[in-house]
Amino acid sequence: MKHYSDCFNKRSRFIEAPSLREVEAAAMPNAGGAVDGLAARLGELLQVQNDFFPCFDWTFPPPLLSKSEPPADAAALFARPSVVPGRYSIYLHSPFCKSLCSFCYYAVIPGRGSRMAEDYIDRLLGEMAMYREAMAGQVCESIYFGGGTPSFLDGVLLRRVFEGLHANFDIEADAEITVEASPGTLPRVKLELLRSLGVNRLSYGIQSLDEALLAGMNRSYSIDEAVRELTDAVERIGNVNVDTMYGFDGEHEDALLESLGRLHEIGVPSLSIYALDKQRSQSLQHFEPPKDSLYEYKIRQFARAEALLDSFGFQPVLQNVFVDPRRASYRHQVRRWDNLPLLALGMNAQGYAPRRPYQNIASIKSYCQAIDEGRLPVATCDELDRELEFCRELTSKLRFTWVSIGQMRYKYGVDLQAVFGELIDALGELGYLECDGDILRMTPKAAYYNNIIPMLFAPDAFKEKLLGLPEEYIEAFPVPYIMTRLGRIQSASFDFSRGRPERRHHTERRSGERRRVRAGQGADGERRCQAERRRQAGRRSSDRMRGWSITAGEQAAAALP
Repeated sequence: MKHYSDCFNKRSRFIEAPSLREVEAAAMPNAGGAVDGLAARLGELLQVQNDFFPCFDWTFPPPLLSKSEPPADAAALFARPSVVPGRYSIYLHSPFCKSLCSFCYYAVIPGRGSRMAEDYIDRLLGEMAMYREAMAGQVCESIYFGGGTPSFLDGVLLRRVFEGLHANFDIEADAEITVEASPGTLPRVKLELLRSLGVNRLSYGIQSLDEALLAGMNRSYSIDEAVRELTDAVERIGNVNVDTMYGFDGEHEDALLESLGRLHEIGVPSLSIYALDKQRSQSLQHFEPPKDSLYEYKIRQFARAEALLDSFGFQPVLQNVFVDPRRASYRHQVRRWDNLPLLALGMNAQGYAPRRPYQNIASIKSYCQAIDEGRLPVATCDELDRELEFCRELTSKLRFTWVSIGQMRYKYGVDLQAVFGELIDALGELGYLECDGDILRMTPKAAYYNNIIPMLFAPDAFKEKLLGLPEEYIEAFPVPYIMTRLGRIQSASFDFSRGRPERRHHTERRSGERRRVRAGQGADGERRCQAERRRQAGRRSSDRMRGWSITAGEQAAAALP
C-alpha cells in the first residue's frame, strides 16, 4: 500500500502521488436543495476530529491534482495577468540555523560553516538575476526573509542579499521588510546593520519563556539572553513579532499565558501563537490519520490566550497572529491571501505566480546545480483555472481572516452568494459562519473544524476529482471524506462573463483626475502622474493603513462601492 501524507488538511501532499481514477460526474451526490437538509448533512459529517492549530501552511487548493511541468523561464512562469496588477512580494529562504529544534520540519541545515553559506548566497543572487527582467515595471511591496534563521548569517552575507534585492527589483520606499531571527543570533551590531539595510520588521522565534520546556526543544539559548535581544530589537526596530508555541509534553496550563504576559511587559507589539504539531513526527502504523490527545486542551488554551491578548489591546490580523495596531503590522502575509504574486527565492521556497502556485527544489545540492546550469530551480507547479483562483482567495481569507463579499465581486466579477448561497446559509444555521453586512467570517464555534469548513468552498468540479483518490484514503482522512461525501453544493455555476464594471468605472474616474492634473501641470505633472500610477497599481483602500486589524479591515471593505 502506498504511504500517504499524514496531514491532507495542511500541506496535503502525498509522499508518493497516486494514480487518479477516472470518475463520472454523476458519481458525486448532489447536496443542494433545502438549507435545513444541507445543514443536517453537514452536522453529521463534521463529527470528526480535525487538527486545530497550527495553521501556517494550510493551503488551498491541496496541491495534489493539477501538477504540471514548470515553465522554462521566469517570463513564462509569470506570463498570466494578475488580479493585483503591477505589484508583487518576495519570499527568500536561508536554510542555515545554529541548531535543529526538536519541533522543526522545515528545510534547514543546522550548524554548518560560513563556506556553505557563501556558496548558497552566490546562487541566491543568481536566482534573483533570473527574475529581474520578468518583474521589471512592477513594484515589490513587501519582502520576507525566512528560514532557517537568516540572522544566523554574518553581516557581509546579509549585506550582499539586500544589495542584490535592490539591484534586481524595484522595491517600494515604504515596503514592509521582515527578517526572521532567533535568540543568540541578534547582537546589537547586527540589529543596527539590519536597520541600515531597510529592515523594518523582525519575526523572533522564542516559542516559550519557560526554561523547563526549552530544555526539551534543543534550543541553545537562555531566557535572559533572549530578553536582552528582544528589548534591543523593540527599541531599534519597533515592529517585532514573537512566535510562541504550546502543547508540549509536561507543559503546565499557564505556561503560554505567562510567556505572553512577560513578552507584553517587554513591549513586544506582535505575537504569534502556534500549537505543537505532533502529527508531523508520527508515522502511520495503520491506515488512519494520527489523533492528538491534546486536541481539546489546545482549543481551550488558544481561547485563553486570545482573551488575554484582547485585554492587552491586541487585535488579530490573522487567526493566530495578534498585533497592537498602533505599533505593528504584518502586511506581507495579509496580502498573500489577495492572490498577490509572490516571488520565491531560495531552496524549498514557495511562491505564487498568477494562477500558478509553485515550489523550489528542496535539496541544496540540486538547487545550486540548477542555478549553475542557468535553470529556474522550480520543482513543482500547480495550474489553477479561474474557479480555483477565485476559491483560493475565498477559502484562504475565510480560514485566516474574513471575506468581503463586495470586494470579491469587485475583483473577480463573481457573486459569491449566488455561487455558494445555500452552503453559507447552512453553515450559518449551524452557527459556524456569520455574515455582518458585507463581511463573512467563521465563528468561534467553528474552531473545531477550522481546517475543513473553508475547504467546503471548493468548486464542485474540484470535489469530483477527489473521487479519483484511493477509496481507503478518502475514508480515513477528514477533509477528502467530508468534501466528497457532502457532494455538489454550488447553488449556481461560476459566471465570469460580466467582468468587473466597477473597476472600469473607477479606472475612468482616476484617469479623468489625472487628465486634469496633466492639463494644469504640463510635462512635470505627466511624469508625476506616471510615477503615482506605477506606485499605486493594484492597491486596495486598506493598503494605505498601517494597523492591519480586523476592525480596520472591515472599515476599509465597507468603503468599497
